[in-house]
Amino acid sequence: MRGVVKIINPYDAGIFPEGDVIILNSNENPYEPSEEVKKAYLESLSKINRYPDASYPKLKKAISDYLGVEIENIALGCGSSELVSRVCDIIVNELDKVVIPMPSYSLYLTYAMLRDSSLLLPIFKNYAITPEFFEKEKPRLSIICSPNNPTGNTVDRKTAEKIAECSEYVLIDEAYAEFAKKNLVDLVHEFENVIILRSFSKFFGLAGLRIGYAIARKEVAEALEKVRLPFAIPTPGVATAISAVRSINYYLGLRDKIVEERERVFSKLKKLGFEVYPSEANFLLFRAKKDIFEELLEKRIVVRYLSGLIGLEGDFIRATIGKREENERLIQILERCVASA
Repeated sequence: MRGVVKIINPYDAGIFPEGDVIILNSNENPYEPSEEVKKAYLESLSKINRYPDASYPKLKKAISDYLGVEIENIALGCGSSELVSRVCDIIVNELDKVVIPMPSYSLYLTYAMLRDSSLLLPIFKNYAITPEFFEKEKPRLSIICSPNNPTGNTVDRKTAEKIAECSEYVLIDEAYAEFAKKNLVDLVHEFENVIILRSFSKFFGLAGLRIGYAIARKEVAEALEKVRLPFAIPTPGVATAISAVRSINYYLGLRDKIVEERERVFSKLKKLGFEVYPSEANFLLFRAKKDIFEELLEKRIVVRYLSGLIGLEGDFIRATIGKREENERLIQILERCVASA
């Protein structure tokens, strides 16, 4: 076994209790799929005895129409997290510099380490990235997240451009982009070294089907397609993803509900005295001790407890924005915690 495997920590996906539980720990869309998506899924079940078309032309066409990019610039994967691994596979050689600003998504580190890269983890308070570190190091690959998990803020466009100018490649993870007012996907047209990741798990609410995609120049997209699993996305996933894109107005309506709730919950948490990070994603990060996490869990509300994450000093809770009644229950328990402190 390679030595690096022995020092890598397994990914902590949180806890998954059964029964009547409010789930606010994995940044999922709390609403059911559209009726059209449900129908497409059920109709696809009669075809699961056959492999899907490994080139996925219909799904790529749907994504192309959705984002206004060419089909040749699209690569698919089993969730955007798998595509992080594939990007590292096609770009990173042994001892190449990989810069990952922190605090951010821990799987970036895992996949970079597996390539035996020279890993650089600059800390930016509140993930307020500035380009000077990248200009100095001139990395082979830079990985940034916008909106960032777990802080929820976006990366300024000018900063992203400067990072692209001084990195051989830049991977921009936009898994939560549809919840923000802006995105960076058009940088692919301006910079040949930019790769954008997107996901069907968050905005489109298909987390259980594991569908991700990358937008990049033709040569990079082709390379990613070469190294991914040949049947990475199952037949029901293809059918539901295509239907989800066609149901865009339904999901935009859900997005508006989630964003409205995010701002309401943010204000409530601030009034309760919590230090809360402004967010453009579908979750909020706030400072709170582990006993509050345990109190919420006891009351059957599951949030994400974060402690010891590089770049985050202290104890934090990351809470997904759920349905209004779920958020109200969260606030009620937090009010009691504050009152009894």
